[in-house]
Amino acid sequence: MDLLATLWQRLGARPYNALYRRGAPWEGTPRAELVDLLASGRLHPGVTTGPRALDVGCGSGADSLLLAEHGFEVTGVDFAAVAIDKAHAAAEGRPRVSFVLADLFALPAEVTAEPFDLIFDGGTLDDFPTTARRTLAGVLTDLARPGTVLLMWCFSSTPTQAPWFSLKGPSRLGGLGVPPEEISDLFGSDWTITPLPTTDPSELAALYWMTRR
Repeated sequence: MDLLATLWQRLGARPYNALYRRGAPWEGTPRAELVDLLASGRLHPGVTTGPRALDVGCGSGADSLLLAEHGFEVTGVDFAAVAIDKAHAAAEGRPRVSFVLADLFALPAEVTAEPFDLIFDGGTLDDFPTTARRTLAGVLTDLARPGTVLLMWCFSSTPTQAPWFSLKGPSRLGGLGVPPEEISDLFGSDWTITPLPTTDPSELAALYWMTRR
């Protein structure tokens, strides 16, 4: 069941803007798994991937800014205007990062003009109901070239693991996240998928390193 995800998609950016005005529970610091991959050198522009990076559902920009600090040329995209305003403010005077207010299903030419070397999704695919995930997977695939890395963090749980309701993670009413078999179904025909360990196993999440074939 993904009742909350379906409702939020119908409402569009409004609930996200409301949360960002008050301080969304997921914003503030970069995704821990991204921090670890960059700090270890496993993810590095010019070594594991090229420099052009896309941060999908960038929010207020913490992950985008971290990628830029490590040498990536980053474009962050989000459809919440309040989040993009925060991201612009945080990035003022900082190089190699720009932010675009756009719907992922209707991206402007400035985003789609050239493929990206790295696509980072730190928790956007799982925000959508299952009916929309295949469309988003196609969008991400179209933004890639052979060799592009797609680094994806998503909630992933079972009904027995998840609480009935939560705004900070998967739930039986809101949605259980994206199970491994769905990741394989959505991306397996175009990407080589390598599961990676998450920083906090209790978080009911999964991390994937995918390489475009």
